[in-house]
Amino acid sequence: MPDRDETEEPLQLLPPAMARRYAEYKPATNKPSPAPTNVGGYDELLTYCQGKRVLLPRSREGLVVIDALIEDPEVMKDLTGLAEAVGMFYGDVLTHAIPGAHWEVIEEGFPMVRIRRNTSISVIHVAQRRLDVGFPTLVMNFDHAIDLIDEERLRGN
Repeated sequence: MPDRDETEEPLQLLPPAMARRYAEYKPATNKPSPAPTNVGGYDELLTYCQGKRVLLPRSREGLVVIDALIEDPEVMKDLTGLAEAVGMFYGDVLTHAIPGAHWEVIEEGFPMVRIRRNTSISVIHVAQRRLDVGFPTLVMNFDHAIDLIDEERLRGN
């Protein structure tokens, strides 16, 4: 497992996805657990970037690095199989940049980041679209998420 660059924060587990066609009852615990914010899932991406001798900070600048790598046709071939890792990295940046943002899973294999009460971002789909279509960039998606949060703050919600 590659070295983590900025934090020794322990990894958390994603919550299970919702069951289809039935619901399982589990009694509530006395102590609610905090929403997961640091789930990892992008070790392959970190390993790839270390092999290229590229630093990948867990911030907007890290998204700039990934967007630049995607723009290189030779590197793009390597990254096409890393859509899930790119998405998990994007989600990790969101959960650490936006206060209160946290992971949730509605559909198994497609974790999302809830950035406000009525808005979630399907990070794997964002990454897959970036790799398949090329637009919008991860940075554009990130900036849009920040704009949504700022807009909500201005309205006082």
